[in-house]
Amino acid sequence: MPVHQGNDGERPEETVITATDVLGTGFRADSGTRPPAEELLRQAETTLPVVIQALYADRLRADGIHEDGDRRFFGLTDSRGKALTVRLETVSLPGRTVARSFVNTASDNHVVQLSDRIAPEQIGRALSHEVNELLSVRDRASRGEAPAAQEMLVRGAALPERPALSDEDLGRLGELHYLASRAGDPALVAEQRAQARGELSQLIDHTGMRPGARAEDTMARAIEQYAAEIRLDIARQHMPVEAFRAVRELAKPVEQLSAADAQVVMDHRARVAEALQAEPSQGAAPGFPLPGLRPDGTPVPGEELSAARDEAARQRTEKGRHTLDELRAEADALPEGRHPQRQVMIGGGASLAGRDPDVLLVDSRGRWHVDPIKGIVQSADQVRHLREVGWDPYRFGDPKERVSLAALQLWEDTAATRGPLVDGRASLSLGDEGRLLAEIVPADGSPPLTVEVVGTPLLATGVPPEVIPGANRQVPTVTEAMDVLDGHLASVGTPEALAARDRLAALPAGEGRAAASLDVLDDPRATDALRSATDPRVAGARETLEAIAQWEHASAAAPGRVLLGDEVGDGAYDPTVADDWVIAGIGGGAIANTEIILEGNPNARVTMVGTAAPWVLHNDSQYLAMRRQYDAELGGNGRLVTVPNQRLGAVETVRTPDGGTRLKALDVEGDAYVACLGRVARLPGAADSLDDWARQQGGQVRGELLFDRNEQYLGYRLRFEAGDRQHTVDVTGAASRMLPGNVFSREDMARLAVIDRRTAPPESGNVAAGFMATALQGSHLAQHRAARAGEGRAHRTDPAAQSPTTRAPQTGQASQASRAGTNPVAGAARLQSARKPAGPGSTPPSGGPGAGTPVQPPRIPRPPQPGGGAPGR
Repeated sequence: MPVHQGNDGERPEETVITATDVLGTGFRADSGTRPPAEELLRQAETTLPVVIQALYADRLRADGIHEDGDRRFFGLTDSRGKALTVRLETVSLPGRTVARSFVNTASDNHVVQLSDRIAPEQIGRALSHEVNELLSVRDRASRGEAPAAQEMLVRGAALPERPALSDEDLGRLGELHYLASRAGDPALVAEQRAQARGELSQLIDHTGMRPGARAEDTMARAIEQYAAEIRLDIARQHMPVEAFRAVRELAKPVEQLSAADAQVVMDHRARVAEALQAEPSQGAAPGFPLPGLRPDGTPVPGEELSAARDEAARQRTEKGRHTLDELRAEADALPEGRHPQRQVMIGGGASLAGRDPDVLLVDSRGRWHVDPIKGIVQSADQVRHLREVGWDPYRFGDPKERVSLAALQLWEDTAATRGPLVDGRASLSLGDEGRLLAEIVPADGSPPLTVEVVGTPLLATGVPPEVIPGANRQVPTVTEAMDVLDGHLASVGTPEALAARDRLAALPAGEGRAAASLDVLDDPRATDALRSATDPRVAGARETLEAIAQWEHASAAAPGRVLLGDEVGDGAYDPTVADDWVIAGIGGGAIANTEIILEGNPNARVTMVGTAAPWVLHNDSQYLAMRRQYDAELGGNGRLVTVPNQRLGAVETVRTPDGGTRLKALDVEGDAYVACLGRVARLPGAADSLDDWARQQGGQVRGELLFDRNEQYLGYRLRFEAGDRQHTVDVTGAASRMLPGNVFSREDMARLAVIDRRTAPPESGNVAAGFMATALQGSHLAQHRAARAGEGRAHRTDPAAQSPTTRAPQTGQASQASRAGTNPVAGAARLQSARKPAGPGSTPPSGGPGAGTPVQPPRIPRPPQPGGGAPGR
């Protein structure tokens, strides 16, 4: 059935030829303008049903647009009668990406994102690519198959011994189908059909379905022709007959095409050569062997994962020991008061996807190295984009299975050992002459050591601690509460207020300070001073002190049975200390800890109390599966009870007739209590000393959001300023997703909330602070820094070349890079034409087709017969 996408014959020259950038064509991820988002989305929502009806009617039916709260999505039905949903949105996408899909084979709720700089007439092509890829991922997952490790439909890409199309390749076939349909559509004018035919021919050239070597170079021509035939043969099995016939007609050597068709190909190849020559050297993030491979480059099979993980851990420990020895030897040789100088990264986790091998890493091996959970809450399909950073989630499990922690530990430890590292913790401080220092406490118990920080340190220390139940979120800790009270009492200035202030200041830090502070505040003289407060934080400070005092009282009355969720997640608890558990909260942390407890103690029963599970949990691979196993409401065995729509306060204790203690959350009692009520944004603890220095010196702390030139969020920068001194610290990873309110504005927080939802749509089962989004962010940061380093070599006098962009371009305006028509990280950015790293033993795809002999002939299953090309067909 023909595809019509409005009156699209008027745009000269610049036309879409693929769902993502293809070098040497008029199609770009950045069209040079940013059309209004509402207009793009409206056209996409109009076009999707047309594309489905025209090209995929035998596999999919669109049932219209539905709305549920703030979600606006298409209801769809596949050929087996199974319902699914697709939500469309326009966003800033990385690199040359024009469109991408979050395909959720667990919940069957999916999101297709289009570049917010896409030319409107390119929308149909992009949607055809993404729909075919989405359907292919679903079909593959239903058969329990992992995707092909490398792409075939890229000129110059090595062909595997057993050719198979990747998810991306199948998306390319969707584009070919779209173009073939338009090229033969009698409802279009001749100019439009000719344009579609030209675009189809260019895409055939790009996908390696036509030889590019000169006819006189017989050996190269034979090899390329044979590889082209293999690609055509496997593509034929996945395309409608008429669409493949149109492809086959144009998939000939250029000298066998008509004059008009040949001219299109020659012009295309000339543009490719020109673009490759003109493209500046951008630098690239360092490349390393991919984790999960044996020393000989072959994949580690699933049954050897544990051994590979243990070996990577051993190598990491050895690397850490060697680094410590080097640092201590260097420190011993330096004068008193001086320290080894290093660039420093504190924290790691998934951010290690962007690990710089020249930087000293100080990481405590926390989170996924200590969590007793059986796997992350996403399946391999839900984190399939991890392949972009070289971490293949399909290597050690089925597409719909949760990715095991052993795989994550292998990936992280392999990345960590790429450069100098110390297993341990570090905090920043100021030394003599204002030098920025990192105070390192090794995890092996050896003495602390100090290094002088060179440049801007990078913090990737993860999310802040969880909040105590009942604490006021504006002043969630004892320290912050005491600061608020100190300031208020000083401003009151009466003898009684100042006396109370002095008494509070004299209280020793640590456990018991909250209860002692309440004794001071309950003095009638202090009560009068507090009564005059107009700042709501003063009342909030008392709320926090009361909540923490109750928490400490409950902890003392029930040792080992009053826990924060992080203690359970870190394995720092005994699951058998009680059989009757109360979990305060019904969010992601509560769900994970419930699973840990139920699996750690076969006699345990858990009651979760809280508001309601967020939408993202209904889309991950843990929440509903766990409830179906344990929650009687969903057919489970009854070991889990959920009490939703409850707002919780401080933990309560109940004395039993025999003198024991039970814990209580509202009306729900248990013998153990776990608080999973979320977190409050704050500065990373590693920077606390700098924060204190700036504020005590009468200075300030300023924050800036950091973006690359593709408008991808990299984290934030902190500037600690006092007098004429300034120190900068960059924060990335999960820590960068929670902006401290005493540094950033509400506008910054609102902007980041929008970015986070687009980075990890809830339908994907991911969150912005989660593993996949953090790994991708780390990779983008590494690419950005590599590109900046390249620019710095070329423009040593440009200070802006040493830092990321600190302000996202405003909606409706083209960025400077857009107006210039260049991509500053083109050499390192993800290309949709090679969206995922090549698999083991493969050759990276070339930038585009050439007219001459290939530098390396593609690897093919068997060589062509002497004296002849590929078999005729």
